[in-house]
Amino acid sequence: MTERMPRVGVIGAGSIGKTHIRAWQANGVTPVAFADANPAALGAVIAEYGGEGYADGLDLISADTIDIVSICTPPRFHADLAIAALDAGIAVLCEKPMARTLVEAERMAAAVERTGTLLSVGFCHRFQPQIETLKAMIDRGELGTVMSFRNRFAGHKADAATTWFSNPELAGGGVLADTSIHSIDLFRFLVGDAAGVAAMTSTRETDLGPTLEVDDTAAMLLQTADGAIGVIESSWRTPAGEWTLAVHGTKGTAVMDYGTMALRVSKDGTTWEEVPVEPGDRFAREFAHFLACWRGDASPRVTAADGLAANRILDRAYRSATEALPG
Repeated sequence: MTERMPRVGVIGAGSIGKTHIRAWQANGVTPVAFADANPAALGAVIAEYGGEGYADGLDLISADTIDIVSICTPPRFHADLAIAALDAGIAVLCEKPMARTLVEAERMAAAVERTGTLLSVGFCHRFQPQIETLKAMIDRGELGTVMSFRNRFAGHKADAATTWFSNPELAGGGVLADTSIHSIDLFRFLVGDAAGVAAMTSTRETDLGPTLEVDDTAAMLLQTADGAIGVIESSWRTPAGEWTLAVHGTKGTAVMDYGTMALRVSKDGTTWEEVPVEPGDRFAREFAHFLACWRGDASPRVTAADGLAANRILDRAYRSATEALPG
């Protein structure tokens, strides 16, 4: 256990990298090193936060100047960067999905087992106060036996066709891999592991953009071994948007609306009550927990095993979607 502040590096200076920087700062830590292959992006981060800059994340890791690294690159680079950091004894907070492929996720999990070094995956929704409250309600039996789960994360990703998100070599998949990976983890966290997995995916030219090399719209069915069913929907091409999660049980239903950040519950399907929840930033809370784990004061709530399990379900979903194609 240690009380000193860690030296943190951030690999990837895009939007999620900046989110990581802000979350570290919310916990009293300003990263001391940054890496990005884009000189302009790297220069902008260095100008704002100071620290050392590297064009290659592996060079940052090998410099032996950090204790923790945030990996915020496209998934293509997660495995190599994480394994190098783990081998160097550097704790890893890796953005989701854990890896581009199931094989790469298995390599990362094996490296955690081999080195004993801390690795967590960025399933930040577990740290959203409303989701934590919902989890406690489920665990106390307030909703009865959970029968079904529905989650839709969908809107308009205007840059889908022009960024790495639609490059299968870099991303490993489309909206299913980028967005529904959170939904998969939420199902596992709130309901249980998935014994059954099925999915369908789609991409097509519309007035919002061209056909992509990856899926822009997807639907997935999950089922636990004891019969609870999950319905997961996602899209980058529905501008009206919807960011909601519902859990239906034998004694009630709870709905989380990410638009209003309201958690509501109904026991009769007619009367709804908002559940009081103390506000909090899920990223700041996630990083506070990670720091506690690094210091030895807590056990990880999101482990490499959780990341691997989500990648395993994602792999099954994509194989199911391929098998479901007509013709």
